[in-house]
Amino acid sequence: MGKQGYYGVNGIECPIIFNPPAGNQSPIVFLHGYNFTGEIWRKVGVLDELEKRIIGYAAPDMPYGKRTGCTKRSRSLPLNLRAVEEVVSLLGGSPPLIVGASLGGRIALYYAAGHEVKGLLLASPAVREDEEIWRLLKRIRMPVRIIRGLRDFVPLRIHESLARKLGARLVVYEGAGHVVYRDKPDRFIEDLLEFYALVARRAQPS
Repeated sequence: MGKQGYYGVNGIECPIIFNPPAGNQSPIVFLHGYNFTGEIWRKVGVLDELEKRIIGYAAPDMPYGKRTGCTKRSRSLPLNLRAVEEVVSLLGGSPPLIVGASLGGRIALYYAAGHEVKGLLLASPAVREDEEIWRLLKRIRMPVRIIRGLRDFVPLRIHESLARKLGARLVVYEGAGHVVYRDKPDRFIEDLLEFYALVARRAQPS
């Protein structure tokens, strides 16, 4: 069972569910969407599955969230990137696999452009065509996978362009919308575990 506690960033305290990784194992950091909190990953069954497999993780509430349990809300990009740094540090500092959903996917891209990350799994990332992040994508060299629902409100062309620029695989779930991991939780968990195993194999010395 994961631990529940708080982490701090710039005087703000935020709830977090976490399970420290064993040994030199890469942990998974989950960044929720704007309308959710870290608890969503428990509700859809992802955290329970990771605990069964003894995979370390952190599912924090993020300052940007509309329903966050943080003592203060903030959409500041630098502050939210600092929050991810604090969460990674709490897990021991090993480069994580980051799962970013919607706005969390946008934050994950900015973070990966300036920090060591083992991989990115982006669930319907909310990015705009005129945003600075497109100029930073060349800095992202780790494995990336993008998952979206067929009924997602983010235009498909944006995710297709993002996938091309990142050399990423784009997976589209039929019968799912923007909150793809809630609409198809079993398939999402299967894809997450498969991607995590892929990233772990790449990290092993030859």
